[in-house]
Amino acid sequence: MLPTRKEVQIELRKYIRVDTMRGTSLYLADIIMYSAFVYGVLVLPYLWMKIIASILAGVKISNLSVIAHDAAHNSLTKSKRLNKFIAITSFLPCMFNYRLWLYDHNKLHHSMTNEKFPDSYTPFSKEEYDNLPKLRQWKERLYRRPSVLYFGLYYILERWSKVKLYPGKQIPRNIHTSARKHFFLLVCYTAVFIGTLVSAPLYSGTSVSTALILGFIVPFYIFQSLYAAAVYVQHTHPRVPWFDKKPDRQTIARQEFISVHLQCPSWLDNLVHHIFDHSAHHACPAIPCYQLGAAQARLNELLGKHVVTARLSLKELSDIMRTCKLYDYENHCWLDFDGNRNTSPILDDETVRQAMAA
Repeated sequence: MLPTRKEVQIELRKYIRVDTMRGTSLYLADIIMYSAFVYGVLVLPYLWMKIIASILAGVKISNLSVIAHDAAHNSLTKSKRLNKFIAITSFLPCMFNYRLWLYDHNKLHHSMTNEKFPDSYTPFSKEEYDNLPKLRQWKERLYRRPSVLYFGLYYILERWSKVKLYPGKQIPRNIHTSARKHFFLLVCYTAVFIGTLVSAPLYSGTSVSTALILGFIVPFYIFQSLYAAAVYVQHTHPRVPWFDKKPDRQTIARQEFISVHLQCPSWLDNLVHHIFDHSAHHACPAIPCYQLGAAQARLNELLGKHVVTARLSLKELSDIMRTCKLYDYENHCWLDFDGNRNTSPILDDETVRQAMAA
């Protein structure tokens, strides 16, 4: 018999082992490596070397976003002040507003996971899609094409610019003042950073255009692409349901059943700070990233086939993206853009029935 939600949480709490030294070391290592790669863009002698450094700088921004994510959950170190400092400074290269992150991620995403609100890759129903302007329909088809090329485009246009940078009308008024302060901090950081790149010819042999493109634009787009790809696979899968009404979080919408564990080699898992051990994170957000691997392994033992898993491969990602276009919120199945079913009703599946009964 499957363990209950409470039993799972009790078991996973054993992995809330926060190590300030380890968390701080991960932060410092990522900051130093990111800075080194940007410096490499400016001083390395050959263009191909600069391009490699630029790509790696984008990868390290992605690593910093994971560190900031944990620190914003107050799980990276034992100090709240240190966590806040690490979160804010790690979010600067990401150009993420710390205050908006707390609202959008911690408050909304974790309490309303896979519910019908503006979250990353929330699927449209067929009726909603048909009522969209033609341009927005075209963009939705582009975003959900089986290609890795459009992840960054989606996140910049639909998420970062709307909920991760400046407080818009959809953000509660009570957090606008704080969010504007963090936006001002982002502006100051970006101005200093771009100013440093623009002045590159004064202290290196790199042109202004090369410094800006490879030192700022390319790393930022790579980060946005990697980040968007991660958030896509974390909650989009033919076995993962979405809800247009408040679901029962103790049965039908238990966090460990509606988040995806993306299986990848252990060396890669460590490199990306276990960002793909996502069902364990949603089951217990207080677990630090450096304990998530062990926590996910234990969760897999407890729940077996009920944990939604996917393998890290272009074929599997392509299959998911071909299947998950629109969502039928009444019958709980994925549709194509013409309204044809791509999956059987998810909640009728025997494994889901067992999970609901637990």
